[in-house]
Order: sequence, then structure tokens, then C-alpha cells
Amino acid sequence: MSKEEINELRSLICFGLRKAEENMLREKALHNDTIVTMSNGKICEMSAKYLYRKLYN
Repeated sequence: MSKEEINELRSLICFGLRKAEENMLREKALHNDTIVTMSNGKICEMSAKYLYRKLYN
């Protein structure tokens, strides 16, 4: 594979991961679920609705 093909593949994979994260957060927000994430070096549990609004609205 050429560097250009590798960069294109990497870009597509990153795009897919971002879409999967958005879909997961949207689904969890619809069900009022929480998610476990890392914030400022600490593991915390937060509302999926809050995080979805913060990132995608």
C-alpha cells in the first residue's frame, strides 16, 4: 500500500469510529443511561445526554 492509500484508510477508520461513538451516545441518551469515561485523568460516570449535547449539539 502506498502512503496515500494508508492515509485514506486511516481517515475512513477514524470517521467510522467517530460515527460509532456518536451513535452509541445518542442511543444511550435516548434511554437516560450513563457512560463511564475519563475526565482530567480521573474515571467518572456521566450522563450520556449531557455528553451528547456537549459534543454534538
